[in-house]
Amino acid sequence: MNKLALAPAVALAITGLAASPVMAAPTAPTQVDTQPASKNGALQKAGVSSQTAVKAEAGDIAVSADSVTIEEFAENGVGIAGTGLTADTEYALAVTPAEGQAVSPYETPVTTDANGAFDTAVAGVGEANPAFVGKYNVTITNPEDAEDTASTSFEVTGDDEKPEEPEAPEVDPKVTLNTEKISASDFEKDGLEVTGEGFTPGSTVNVMGNATQSPFFQDEVKADEDGKISTTVEAPEDGLEPGNYSVSAVDAESEEVSNFAKFTVTEDETEEPKPTTPAAEATLTVSPETIEAADFVVENKGVTLAVENCEPGTDVHYVVTPEGNSNVTAYDNTVKADDEGKASVNVYGTSADDASAYLGDYDVSVTCGDDEMTGAFTVSDDANAGGSDGNEDGNEDGGNGGGDDGNGNGGGDLPRTGTELTGLVGGAALLLIGGAAVTMTMRRKKVAQDPSEI
Repeated sequence: MNKLALAPAVALAITGLAASPVMAAPTAPTQVDTQPASKNGALQKAGVSSQTAVKAEAGDIAVSADSVTIEEFAENGVGIAGTGLTADTEYALAVTPAEGQAVSPYETPVTTDANGAFDTAVAGVGEANPAFVGKYNVTITNPEDAEDTASTSFEVTGDDEKPEEPEAPEVDPKVTLNTEKISASDFEKDGLEVTGEGFTPGSTVNVMGNATQSPFFQDEVKADEDGKISTTVEAPEDGLEPGNYSVSAVDAESEEVSNFAKFTVTEDETEEPKPTTPAAEATLTVSPETIEAADFVVENKGVTLAVENCEPGTDVHYVVTPEGNSNVTAYDNTVKADDEGKASVNVYGTSADDASAYLGDYDVSVTCGDDEMTGAFTVSDDANAGGSDGNEDGNEDGGNGGGDDGNGNGGGDLPRTGTELTGLVGGAALLLIGGAAVTMTMRRKKVAQDPSEI
């Protein structure tokens, strides 16, 4: 019987199969990841563009914007630049989350140029990611000098975190005047100050001065950022009649009209001339009006002629004229009124040994300025008076005695102010009647005058 002989190797294989059966391992079931995708963000270098342009102060760094949205941060990034730093130096730039954002810090070297300036930009990787929201610190440091450093910051906001634009203030225009009453002349000179509020900020405002028929004033002003205005309403060239007027304003943007601020133009007050006391007329006082001959020839007595109310410093002209006494010469003299407008003289006879020569009435005439005054006095008889009555033959007093007029005739003089005359001044005009003459001399009180004859 032929037997089938197997090769030893095959036999071993079969044997092995028999001895060690092979079993297939079970396949593990496929698991699905239900955890949300990672929200971690990363930063990267961005290109410098007009949207990321930076203007930095010398010796410092700055960013293109203090705040950007996550969309702007992902699309354009934030520019970072410095100027006035150490020239031609490599600095280490680091952008680090400041509020614990799940964003990896960004670090990169930047090199300044010969002017110590550099610029770069950083942006979020990928699309807008809420993980980017938050503040970031930006720092550069010179590895060779730890004190050579500068820093700044920026913030990434969400769409709903955009800064709200300030609401425009409500347009409710009002105008106010600095006065409600003004005189016509003051209005023409100074105008009327007007202030207003409640207008659209930056808007043109039409200010009008209103009369009954039509505006007398129109002007355009611009409201400031707070919606306020200030201007002056001026009077027309020909002025305004006294009456009631108003000022209003129109906001050109909203076309809102303000209130009508009323004012009154009043008539100018005319100052009535102050009553002036009429200048007092000059007055003459003759004292005494009657005097005895014996007293008339005493220097300290005589007759006082006092004038008041003349213009200070003016000439006061005295004239004393005898009435019907041909033995006494008519006489005049001029003195100055003092600072109070006063003048005063004494009239007396100088021929004491023949007092009776002065008996009679005398007219007094005084002029100062435009004022003319008159008076009179009388030299009366005195039982004790000595001397003669002026004998025409001129021998009674023994020829050329005191008071001689050059013809050997007795007589008397009336002295001028402050000087007693004992004879006639050469060339003096005498009123001579019957060959006898008596002169009069005057003396001014207090002030001496040089003598002269008329």
